[in-house]
Amino acid sequence: MSTPIRLLVLVLGVTLAACRDEPPAPDVTAPPPADAAAATELPVEIQTVALGSLPIVIEASGSVRARRVSGVGAEVTGRLLEVFVDVGDRVEKGAPLFRIDPPPYRVALEEARAGLSLARAERDNALQEQGRVDKLVEMNVVSEQRGDHQRTAAAVAVARVAQMEARVSQAKTNLERTLVAAPYAGSVVERRAHEGEMAGPEPVIVLQESDALVLVLNIPESATTPVRVGSRVRLFVEGLAGTLESQVDRVSERVDAETRTYEVRAPISDPSGTVKAGSYARAEILPAPGPPRPLVDRTAVVMREGRTYVFRVEDRTARQVNVRVGAMNAARVEILSGLEVGHRVVRGEAVGRLVDGDAVLAGSGAESASQTDPSP
Repeated sequence: MSTPIRLLVLVLGVTLAACRDEPPAPDVTAPPPADAAAATELPVEIQTVALGSLPIVIEASGSVRARRVSGVGAEVTGRLLEVFVDVGDRVEKGAPLFRIDPPPYRVALEEARAGLSLARAERDNALQEQGRVDKLVEMNVVSEQRGDHQRTAAAVAVARVAQMEARVSQAKTNLERTLVAAPYAGSVVERRAHEGEMAGPEPVIVLQESDALVLVLNIPESATTPVRVGSRVRLFVEGLAGTLESQVDRVSERVDAETRTYEVRAPISDPSGTVKAGSYARAEILPAPGPPRPLVDRTAVVMREGRTYVFRVEDRTARQVNVRVGAMNAARVEILSGLEVGHRVVRGEAVGRLVDGDAVLAGSGAESASQTDPSP
């Protein structure tokens, strides 16, 4: 046998021996390894529902107003004789503001007093005549009819005196009303008339109550929690360094149909005197926390197509559960129904990719909601 043929036989023999030692091909129908199922589970953050109280901050804007602003006019008409104040003046309660020319009212008072004197004289005369006629009736000198007539005349004379006394009192009051005084301590913010003009019920002076400012805020109807009397208010006013603290003391029962807001008020105490009526204001309202409720992370709650739900984890499976939510802030949401303390829910960005029944795998471990968020 030649050398090339010997080499070919040798190579074929080695190849056949190698084929006999090779293991059989794997069965493609065999089950995958155990860690292959885990690869199909979505890694998620899981949170344990905890009981807690949720502090809320409601932001609102509004304006500063005086508690009382009054247009002060006169209760009698006449020519404006003097105006004692001008814009910017501060006055105490009872301080004179302006005077109506008094002579016509002095004359009216004197006329009323004269009428009263005449009425009193007529009354005295009628009563004396009644006494004389009554005696004549008893003596049957005059008829009973004459006696009744005299008694009526005396009663009319007495009533006439009462009428004139009232007229004198009214004339005296009208004279006093020619001097118009401040109804309360305040500052003059507007003057609408000057000396020589005719004055009457129309305001001559606009008076604003001193040191009695109130914050008026418009709260959206959709606010996460209703504002109630006693809620804390943190106030920010343009031109004022720092903040002012107050409490809500008035809450309107009506929602404005156009703005969908309701009005709340809080008194303002500003010792510096910097805050002025009409100033724009921004406020943070801090309603008192309600009773402890189940809390979840805000990212755990999905609000879509009119439904609100979370994904509750049951045996490594995410189950969609409808919930009813209460108050919420930037981080936490109150759960009013649908979950209980101790339930586990998915939170974080993975929530948006889940559908009911997805297999999930806890990523960095379950975490619990804090039992009480720090006060804002």
